[in-house]
Amino acid sequence: MIFNKKILTAFIAVALLPGLVLAEDIPAEADQAQGKRDKAVQLDAVNVQGTAVDTGYARSNASSATKTDTPIIETPQAISVISNTQMIDQGVLTVQDALRYSAGVRADAYGVDSRGDDAFLRGTSFTQYLDGLRQAFGYSYARTEPYFLDHLEIVRGPSSVLYGQGTTGGLIALTSKRPQFDASHEVQVQVGNNARKQVAFDFTGPIDEAKHWAYRLIGVYRDSNSQIDHVPDDRKGIAPSITWASDENTRWTLLANLQFDHNGSSLNFLPHEGTLLPNPNGRIPTHRFVSEPGFDRYDTQQRSISSFFEHRFNDTWKVDVNVRYSHDDVDYRSLYPDVYSNPSYPFLDDSARTVARYSYVSINRHKRLVTDTHAEADVDFLGMHHRVLFGLDAGRSHTDSRQGNGYDAVPFDLYAPVYGNGFVAPAIFPIANSQSKQTGLYVQDQINWGDHWIGTVGLRHDRATLTTGGDRSVDNATTARYGLMYRFDSGLVPYVSYTESFQPLDSLDFYNRPYEPLRGKQYEAGLKYQPTGSPMMVTATYYDLREENRLAPDPANPLNQIQAGRARTRGVEVEGSTRIANHVDVIGTYTWTKARPDDGSIVAGLPKNQASAWAVYHVNDGDSDGLSFGAGVRYIGVNYDETGTLRVPKKTLFDAMVAWTQGPWRFSVNAANLTDQTYSASCLARGDCFYGPRRSLVGSATYRF
Repeated sequence: MIFNKKILTAFIAVALLPGLVLAEDIPAEADQAQGKRDKAVQLDAVNVQGTAVDTGYARSNASSATKTDTPIIETPQAISVISNTQMIDQGVLTVQDALRYSAGVRADAYGVDSRGDDAFLRGTSFTQYLDGLRQAFGYSYARTEPYFLDHLEIVRGPSSVLYGQGTTGGLIALTSKRPQFDASHEVQVQVGNNARKQVAFDFTGPIDEAKHWAYRLIGVYRDSNSQIDHVPDDRKGIAPSITWASDENTRWTLLANLQFDHNGSSLNFLPHEGTLLPNPNGRIPTHRFVSEPGFDRYDTQQRSISSFFEHRFNDTWKVDVNVRYSHDDVDYRSLYPDVYSNPSYPFLDDSARTVARYSYVSINRHKRLVTDTHAEADVDFLGMHHRVLFGLDAGRSHTDSRQGNGYDAVPFDLYAPVYGNGFVAPAIFPIANSQSKQTGLYVQDQINWGDHWIGTVGLRHDRATLTTGGDRSVDNATTARYGLMYRFDSGLVPYVSYTESFQPLDSLDFYNRPYEPLRGKQYEAGLKYQPTGSPMMVTATYYDLREENRLAPDPANPLNQIQAGRARTRGVEVEGSTRIANHVDVIGTYTWTKARPDDGSIVAGLPKNQASAWAVYHVNDGDSDGLSFGAGVRYIGVNYDETGTLRVPKKTLFDAMVAWTQGPWRFSVNAANLTDQTYSASCLARGDCFYGPRRSLVGSATYRF
C-alpha cells in the first residue's frame, strides 16, 4: 500500500472521531467544569507527564511494561525509569547518553555514531517506542531530541505480548512532554566544546479560562561541530501540541514533530593498527574524517503527527486510542576505509599509513502509519481483583530507496589526509521498494489476590507481511508472558516470569534481501525492594534469554548485518536509587552478562562486567535553590571481537556537573568523560575498531517564567 492523501485523510478522520463522538458530553455549566478541573489534570499524570516523580530521581509507577498505570514494585519485569530531573542533572545530549547509568545496558557500544542511538540491551539491540507507538524502523532514521522528552523507561527482556515488534533484549519507551494546565515557560541557551551553540524553548499552559484546552510549544535550534572533523551536528526542531480535556474522564492530545538534522559520518571503521593495536606512525587521531567533504552527509527530515485519546466510561472501563503518521527522509552518503579485504594488514604501503576506500549512498523515504487501541477493565471476580487489558495494534510502512556504491583505489592517508584527490561519487539507482504490515491482537490480566500475591498473564497473536518488489512473505506467531510476585509487608517483592518475543523486520539487508523474524524467550527471577513511603528502589535480577535469528555485524561488509543463528544470554543485574537526607540523590548499577551464539563465537563489544554510580549533592536540599555538585563513574569491563582473540581493555570513565539555581535562573556545567580518555569502545574481527566519545563539556543557562 502506497501512502498518499487518502491515508492522511483517514488519519485525520481517526484522530477526530473520538472528539466528535464525545463532544456532546462536554458539561455546559461553568461550575461543573470548575469543580472537575483538578481531576482533568490528574487523568494521565503517569502516562504523560513527569508529575509522578516522588523524590529525586525516583518514580513510583511505570506504564511501558504493562500499558497500564502500575507500580514498578508490582511489575514482574526489570524496569529502569530515567526521569527528566536525572537527564537534566546528567546533561544528556542524546537518548544514548541517557542510557549510560542503567543496568543491563551497554551504551556507546560502537563509539561515536551520528546515525542513531544504539546500545546493547541484555546483549542485543533494542526497539524504540515513543508514546507507546513504535518510532524507529530499520537502520536509518532521525534521532530523537531529548529536550522534547519528559522521561524514558527501559523495559529489559521480551515485551512482544504488548508490543509485537520488540527484540528479545527489550525496548526503550520514550515519553514526550505534553501540554500542562498550569502555565510554565522556559528558555535555555547552551554552549560547549566542538563549537556547540544551542537555543531551546518550552512554553505550556491553558488556552481558555475554564481550562478545557492547553497547549505546548517546544523548539530547538543547534549549530555545532562534532568530535570528527568536517562532521556537523546541526538541528532545527519544533514540537507543537494541544490537549482537550472535557472533564476528569476524557482527554485528547494532538502532537506534531518537525525535525531537520544536518549531520555526517562519525563512525569511521578504522583499522586495528593505529587504534587498539600499535602502529609505527602512532595512534590515528580520534577526530579523523575518512570520507569526503561536500559528499559526506547523514541528513534527516522527520515529520509526524500523533493523536492520543483516552476516555474513562466508569470505574470499570477505560479506553485508549493512539495513532501516529510519520514521514522520514534520510540521505546517507559516506566513504569508509577498506580494512576488510585483509584485516591483518589493510594498508596499501609499507609504512602502514594509506588505505583504499569504499563509497556508499543510501537515500530512503519512509512513510508509516501505526495505531494502538486498547480497553482496560478493573473487575473483582472469584475473590480476586483483575485489571484486564484488551488491545489491537497495527502498523503499515512503505519505503522507497535509491542506492549506490563504489571503490576508490586512490591511497588515502589516515595520518595526513588529502581530500578531493580524484574521488568520483558512485552512480545512484532505485531499488525495489518495501512494504510491511503487521497486526497484533493481545490480552493481559494483572491479578491481585489476598494481601500479597500478584500475577500477570498475557497472550498475543501477530500476523506480519513484508513485500519487496515482487516477493511477499507472511509470518504468524503467538507469544505469551507469565509472571508471579509476592509482596511482603517489609517492601520486599520476589518474582519469577516467563516472556516471549517475535519481531518481524521490515528493513532489508545491504543487498536488499528480507530478514527472518527475530524470536526469543526468557526466564527471569528477581527481587525488588521499596519500603513503604521511601524513595528507595532496588532491583536484583537473574535472567536466561534464548534468541533465534539474531542480528550481528557482517564480517564482509560493515554496512550490513547478518542473522547469526541462535544465542543464549544469561545475566545478573542490580540497580538501586534513593535520596539521602533530602540532600543526596544516588544511582548505582552492576551488570554481569554472558552471551554465547551457538556457532561458538561471542558477542563482540559486550563486556562481561559493567558498573556505574552517580550522585548529586544539594548544598541546601533537593527541592530548594542553591548549589549542587554531581559526579559519576562508569566501569566498562574487558570486551572482545567475535573470535575472542582481540582484547579491548577495560576502562573507567568519569562524569561531573555543577549547577546553581536561584529563582527563575539555573546555570550548569556538565562534563562527560571528564579526564578525556582516548579509548576503543569495541573492535570487530572483520578489521575495524570504533573510538569512544572524547570529553564533552557543555554549559547551560535556563530561565523559567
